[in-house]
Amino acid sequence: MVFTLPSQTTTPLEPLGFSVPSKEYLVKQFVGKKLKDCRTPRLVVDRSVVKRNCEHIAAVGAKSGKKIRVHIKTHKTIEATEIQLDSAKTDAIVVSTLAEAYYVINSHLVSSGKLKDVLFGFPVSPDRFDDVYHLSTKVEKFCIFIDHDQTLDALEAYCQQRFGEGGAPKLNVYMKVECGNERAGAAINNDDSVNLARRLTTSPLLNVVGLYTHAGHSYASRDTNAAVNFLKSERDAALAYKKFLADNGVLFENISIGATPTVMAAGLVDSSELEGITELHAGSFVLNDRQQLATQLLDESGLAVTVLCRVASRYPERGSFLMDGGALGFSKDPAPQGGFGDIVGKPHWKLNKLAQEHSIVTEVPLEEFKHVNVGDVFRIVPNHCCLTAACYEFFLIIEENGDEVVDIWVPVRGW
Repeated sequence: MVFTLPSQTTTPLEPLGFSVPSKEYLVKQFVGKKLKDCRTPRLVVDRSVVKRNCEHIAAVGAKSGKKIRVHIKTHKTIEATEIQLDSAKTDAIVVSTLAEAYYVINSHLVSSGKLKDVLFGFPVSPDRFDDVYHLSTKVEKFCIFIDHDQTLDALEAYCQQRFGEGGAPKLNVYMKVECGNERAGAAINNDDSVNLARRLTTSPLLNVVGLYTHAGHSYASRDTNAAVNFLKSERDAALAYKKFLADNGVLFENISIGATPTVMAAGLVDSSELEGITELHAGSFVLNDRQQLATQLLDESGLAVTVLCRVASRYPERGSFLMDGGALGFSKDPAPQGGFGDIVGKPHWKLNKLAQEHSIVTEVPLEEFKHVNVGDVFRIVPNHCCLTAACYEFFLIIEENGDEVVDIWVPVRGW
């Protein structure tokens, strides 16, 4: 088909662009302070737990014999990315935005050789091709997703316009395929996806890396057996599709599968169960949250993130009190346990209501009310670490559940 190209859009991060707060300034303001002396609401990350979580994923990779690729969309920071690369023993990441890609690729992580392989983990739209080709020149391996033939039509038109016949450098591409969660990815086992796969593997514009699945529906796991079953289902779907393509004359070499629950489950099975799989990818394991607790694949020792909130008012007659972290501090993502967060050290309290800027803790036993005063500070485990972290322009870093700020991490914003 003849494809009419849209205008190219930009991710303005070179040399100046989206606002990224000054880490140097924030370190001077916060490092050495006690948490109780910091303005709330504020996101708190325990760096020691982050390291242990990444070391656990490294152990999964070692046991399974598979390459690990870590997602950085949960935190969007250079500091946590470096811990992931070092502690998970990998040089490969997934990003969800091109802003994240620019941020980490322009950091010391590439120049030091720690970061070599970056995947833009979202089917690329035609307005982003300028950025994709630019980023491909800045890191050893930059990869994209294509899961529909119109994207390839657009790429062919773009390359003809920009590079002329035979002049385009090859892009690395994964074919994203759907494996049961009906979110993103080409449909498995139909003529259209076979035709797309054939076009991808024969295109002079592309170097096809492999097939990629994401078992986001595995968050429904409620015990280890369920997580293992989700892992096997994802594995089976990917392997069956690879065979289906091969039977139709289209060969793919590599398969990348994963989500935090299925990758955690990969550490529970024999390596033989993952025969034919090349790579495991996961992201929210780095911080974890109430959703991950509900899978029964970790305990509270794996929780690296909390939201620091302060009591703004108290209502003993209603058994509740008001805090200053609302929907813009937690998001409104649900969790199987109900409510919007667990108050650390207070198992009987419930964070049950959120407005834009405040939350309401309910079901506080009357005898405990005398110990709660306006101005008191509590830490709350959020439902979904990725969306919660996205609410904050910087993170307060602690070590070993301490109460003193030891560093500041600054995430990148924008798309």
